[in-house]
Amino acid sequence: MRAGVGGVVLVVLALLAAGCGAGEDSPGPAPTTAGRTADPTAALRERCLSAMPEDADLEALGLAGATGGDLEAARIGPATSSDVAVLLPQTSGICGWGRWATAAADAGVTSVLVNPCGYGESTCTPEEDADPRNEVDAALALARDEIGADRVVLLGTSMGGSLTVMAVAAGADVDAWADVSGPAAWDGVDLVSLAGSLPPDGLVVMAPSDGPQQYDAAEALADAAGVPFVRGRSGHGWELLVDPVSGQVTRIGRRLIGLATGS
Repeated sequence: MRAGVGGVVLVVLALLAAGCGAGEDSPGPAPTTAGRTADPTAALRERCLSAMPEDADLEALGLAGATGGDLEAARIGPATSSDVAVLLPQTSGICGWGRWATAAADAGVTSVLVNPCGYGESTCTPEEDADPRNEVDAALALARDEIGADRVVLLGTSMGGSLTVMAVAAGADVDAWADVSGPAAWDGVDLVSLAGSLPPDGLVVMAPSDGPQQYDAAEALADAAGVPFVRGRSGHGWELLVDPVSGQVTRIGRRLIGLATGS
């Protein structure tokens, strides 16, 4: 839309007035939201809100899946470490691992958080998603080749617990594993049917609050696999590792830190 002559005069006068009032130290235009979140790590912190402690040594990462796809990941803890925990999340994504991973970092454990295909910013084809080791093998390579890990454990909560069992049964090369609150079946696979393929250095965690059917199935999985079964008091997934009210690491959370360090 074009302005009339009078409108042009008023605009020029307004600009002159603004110019006269501005000094050399006047701030420039306010940064846009896009400018504030252009850094991937800052954007992840903004998305995670209080689930990611302010003092977390966090770095957002991108990984290529071992089979294919683009995976959203993050590192919490030292850039180099002999002990690394690869963490698979609940359906809400990797943010919920923030508190436990920050506590684990105090014990010298570096955590690699990975969103599975179709969660967070991770994208894969159906064929890439079908490989239970696609995300895990990519994270294991990062842990060993770049972080310098001698010991790598695979830990998963809820959905991530079931995916952990499936990846380890498929041959993922880890030193130990833990399934915390994993559903008895995922993607049409009954986890107990994989028990014979699970290595002995693992554990299964479930609380009765998930219901008798899931609780009994988790205990049956542990028995069939010959690994310890750990009974949680109450809660699901991350709630069993870090108290959601106090923010303190629970006895089960401390046990997983010990599993990561081999102590």
